[in-house]
Parts: sequence; structure tokens; C-alpha cells
Amino acid sequence: MNKQDGLPVWVDGEVSRVLERVPLTKTGAGAPYDEAWLQRLLQSNPGLLPIEQVESGFGRLIPVCCELPVAFGAGRSGSLDNLFVTSSGRLVLVEAKLWRNPEARREVVAQALDYASSVFKMDYEKFQQAALAGLHTGPTASSLYELVARHDPTTDETTFIDAVTRNLKSGRAIVAVVGDGIREDVLALAELLQTHAGHRFTFLLVELGVFRLEDSSHVIVPSILLKTELVERGVVELRAEGLVVNPPGSGAGTKAPTRGIGIGEDEFYDFLEKSSPGMPRFLREFLERAAELGIEPDVQGGLNLKYPKMPRRALNLGTVTKSGHLQTEPASWWTSKPIAQQYNQELAQIIGGSVTKHSEGSIALRTQHGTTPRLSNFLPAHQDALLLAMRRYIEAAVSAAEPGGNT
Repeated sequence: MNKQDGLPVWVDGEVSRVLERVPLTKTGAGAPYDEAWLQRLLQSNPGLLPIEQVESGFGRLIPVCCELPVAFGAGRSGSLDNLFVTSSGRLVLVEAKLWRNPEARREVVAQALDYASSVFKMDYEKFQQAALAGLHTGPTASSLYELVARHDPTTDETTFIDAVTRNLKSGRAIVAVVGDGIREDVLALAELLQTHAGHRFTFLLVELGVFRLEDSSHVIVPSILLKTELVERGVVELRAEGLVVNPPGSGAGTKAPTRGIGIGEDEFYDFLEKSSPGMPRFLREFLERAAELGIEPDVQGGLNLKYPKMPRRALNLGTVTKSGHLQTEPASWWTSKPIAQQYNQELAQIIGGSVTKHSEGSIALRTQHGTTPRLSNFLPAHQDALLLAMRRYIEAAVSAAEPGGNT
């Protein structure tokens, strides 16, 4: 939290000047900067939220409403500042705050988490009613889907409703506190997040730096000050690289996962569990070991097994689909065909399958019945053999990419 940022410089031809930062602390009637101004700024400019830096492939944010009404029980109520969704049913819940009272910062974070918890208790109908009730300005809508479909007409209503329902039920969302000059004691924040570790959210602290130009217009610079990573429902752990949520039973005597995951990967595991019960656990264990080879998961519909440490383009060792299949065609896209052929042949030997070539030149692994293999053909029984084949593939591809290598 001791980030040192430089100041932006405005350059116009040969003329340049350092921009003046605007302190968003003015109060009183007619003050140009207040929390309502910040809410409107975010609602009109969802791109100010650096979501893609946190969750690659999360999707374009659709502003739904300001002041989403929530109820805490015992007659208490409040309102969440900003609600955003994506056409795939993902949720972003935002509290916009200006830090005029340093002692109140922890209370603001606690408030945001309490608001999020109240949202997660809603079913789809209550969530939709609250969202529509928050439409104080702009076009009205008869349903949440109608509002979303205006931004993305390709949105399927049933798929959208099902996704929102799942995310509400599991408490899966991005919860963000956005403001100016945010500084928070990370240890205290870890303790606070612990009380909400039953949900599956990613938590962000985002600072907006506001700089004034000579013509009274502004440059807004968002910065991520802190984010959490989700491993699974469980407890919050403070590590050197930030806050990580670890699964239950990951205390003394239990091997805790070392790799955090994002919302997209968490959603993927839900789909995989339905098609291949028990397989998410084996896949997570495999990915822990694959990380030692430099392999990283990249969820873009399916879960791609990427090796990014290449000079031009990341290798893709295969894609695990939501239905539990392993597609190896991507392994022949970004390296030489002989290397991809050898890799697929090694995989075929493991499961007693075969290798086939498509007309466009890609190489694919097939079972002895000529079908796309399932991940269960390899995991957990043949995990070591799969990792060995991947290591050989990576070594061969890296060697071929070096100067003088056979590409």
C-alpha cells in the first residue's frame, strides 16, 4: 500500500506540463466532487474499472443502476452505489467513497462486504426487482434481461438468468471499493475479509486519480491498489504478493494450494463438475504441478493450458472443455508440426489411442474409438506421464524457437 506513482504529463507538440491532481475532498452544497459525482462517473464510464487486468476475459461491463437497494434484516437497509453485469451473467458490485475520514476506511470496506453479502442472499427475482428499482435515471426496462439485451442483442435470456442465479447463490462476483487516495492496512483488511470467506468473490481496492486540464476537463487514472485471489471457499491468507483465499482445512498439517484462481476458472470448475463429477479436484492438483513447468491456465470458454514464455506467441498444450474433453489441436498451431506430432503420439501411447491430421493441418489426439479423449483418460491415473509429455513438448518447442533452431 506504499505505491509511489509518477504524475501524468500533458504533451502538446513542443509544450508539456505536469497535470495538477484534483483532491476529491470538497464538501458542502454545490461542491463539484462528491460521492454522487463519483457514482455517475463510474456509471457513465465502466471502462474506468480495470476489470480485465484482474479477470482476463471477464467481459464488457454493462451499467445497470446506481443505489441498488439492499436489506440487512432487523429492519436495516441501505443501497449499493453501482451495479454492473456482463451479458454472460457475471456481477460487479461497487462502493464509491471519498476518504475524508481515515478512521472510517475499514468501516467502508466492511460496509461494501455487508452490501455484497446482502446481494448474495437474493434470488434472481429479488435481485431483478432491486436492480429495476435502482433505475432512477435513463431508460426504464421491464426486466434485467431487457436492459442487458440492449447492450448485447446476442444475449440468450435463459443462459443469462441461469448464470446470474448461480453467481448469486455461490457469492461469486467482483466486489470493489473505488475512491480517491485509498490507503488501507492490509493486515486489518485480511482479518476483515476472513469474516466473509464463505463467498467466492474477488475483492478490489481501486484508486481513481483525477487530474485537471486547463480547459476544466479531466484525465482520470485508475490504479489497482489491492486484489484478492480465490482458491476456493475458505480462509484468507496474507502472502508477500497479496491476499489469497485458501480452502477449508488448509491449516497446519494440510498441504494448501499455492495458486490462486479467478472467477472465470471458478465458474469453469462448476461446469466441469456437472459433466465429470470429481474431476475439478484432479485438474486443480494437476495444474499445481503443471505450474512447475511454466504452464498457466487461461479460461476463454474452455481452459487452455498455456506456456507463455515464448519469444513470439504462447504455446497452447491443449484445451479442457466444460464437458470434460481434452482437445490437443491447439498444440499444433504455434510450433512445428513434427513437434506437435511427437507430442500427440506420446499422449496416444498413454491412453492407447491414435493421432489424426485435419485438412487444415492441425493434429489431434483420438481414443481407440476415434473420439476426442476425456480428461479422465489421463487424470488422475496418468498424471505423471502427461506431465512428462508436456515437458518434452515445451523443451522441443523452446529449442526450435531459439536462433538456429528448426522451426
